[in-house]
Amino acid sequence: MPAATHNSWKTLPPPAQKEPLGFSALYPEADVQKMIDGLVPQAMEDKWFIYFLEGWLYFHRSWTGACIYAVRLEGSPAGVRVADSWVNRDPQQYRGDDLAYDRKVVAFLIDAFLLGKPVQFPRPAKTPPPMPGVYQHHLVGRAYPEVEHKKKNA
Repeated sequence: MPAATHNSWKTLPPPAQKEPLGFSALYPEADVQKMIDGLVPQAMEDKWFIYFLEGWLYFHRSWTGACIYAVRLEGSPAGVRVADSWVNRDPQQYRGDDLAYDRKVVAFLIDAFLLGKPVQFPRPAKTPPPMPGVYQHHLVGRAYPEVEHKKKNA
């Protein structure tokens, strides 16, 4: 499958209202190509469109095209590290306000959907106990983990 590009899906421009995300991570060189390849939605249940452009990974909601997160990748002697990151704070596009949870979501999106790792979905502290599955579907779409998805990206 070809790598996702900015033109692979409908997107809105990055928001004017952003907040530094403070996301930091280090990824092995072997994972870089999977991250650069991004993710293009295949069905209505796929909630994210992710692409790489000029050193940045952009995370857009697939239905609205709103860019919610962005992380800048930079080479390092130990692999590739996240050198900068931000989160959308335009209330018309994204109503999240929990910076720590936003960092967990970005880590999940990278690990689960770009790298195909079996990672646990991060539950927000404010989600009532009977609602985690509903919230998970709202945020990431199809049930996770999806065996077929993992096989395709392995």
